[in-house]
Amino acid sequence: MLDFKQSYFDLFGLPEDYNIDTSALALSFRELQAKYHPDRFVNSDEQERRVAVQTTGFINEANETLKSSRLRARYMLQQKGVDFDDEIDTTSDGMFLMHQMEMREALEDVPNAKDPIARVDDIAHDVESQMDALKESFVEHYAAEKYAEAKEDVLKMKFFERLCQEVKTLTEKLEDEMF
Repeated sequence: MLDFKQSYFDLFGLPEDYNIDTSALALSFRELQAKYHPDRFVNSDEQERRVAVQTTGFINEANETLKSSRLRARYMLQQKGVDFDDEIDTTSDGMFLMHQMEMREALEDVPNAKDPIARVDDIAHDVESQMDALKESFVEHYAAEKYAEAKEDVLKMKFFERLCQEVKTLTEKLEDEMF
């Protein structure tokens, strides 16, 4: 039986660190899934089957959280007592928000570019490097126990996740149009 109060890092036998070994996470996830999957308890009583479903849900949630750089950062902050309210929390950094709008406008202009694929690739690399810088900023703020600044980094990561999805969608659309 798993302890549902243990940290996600402990669950997978990983050190509590933002920079995790994703291969070790995947291996531990598969091992836990094999051990606790509800299909293994199909002939058990109702309570054992219910616990197996809850356990698998806990394992899945922990895995999804640690796989995502933003959710992992958010989780680490929550473990330190930092609250998040998805309804009202957003960055108030005006320069950052302006830059996000400019990047979205650049994406909207991609179809008009001389070489749309090259242009979207340039934007994708720019987004990726800015996200990497934001991750580094989070690590520094978290290590220095500057949790308000680390939370701001997490809120900004959410914008970049959306932007990454928009880049991916546009890239797929452009590639579909080529073939």
